[in-house]
Amino acid sequence: MANPNTAPSYEEMIAQAEAAVASLRGAYREQLTEDVAALVDLWAKLDPQAPDATLDEVHSFAHNIKGQGGSFGYDLITSIGASLCDYLRSGHHVSVRELDIVHAHLKLLKLVSDNDISGTGGEMGQRIVERLRSLTG
Repeated sequence: MANPNTAPSYEEMIAQAEAAVASLRGAYREQLTEDVAALVDLWAKLDPQAPDATLDEVHSFAHNIKGQGGSFGYDLITSIGASLCDYLRSGHHVSVRELDIVHAHLKLLKLVSDNDISGTGGEMGQRIVERLRSLTG
């Protein structure tokens, strides 16, 4: 046990930080599940004739997902969220093909979340990222 009169060592501070992040991982999983469910609900309400407001909301959720995933060991979630954010920022997407690309991102987020795929997702994760690059590139 560390002496209360001395500052913790670098290693102790790192261990404490890692323990804090690990303790929040369950809460993150719950938040991710809620965010993905909200995205699915948003998509179900999308009006293809006027998608802008819905796509703005999708971007907001994707931005949060992108920013948080890697902090809790969900690098593939971050990669998918980043791809979606970048795609939505790249222009006005209203064609059927463009909306299908957005929908593909949402389906992949749901797949990864539902199956609790952490880290980079291994070979499957690499294929997902490559596929998204080919769609958005």
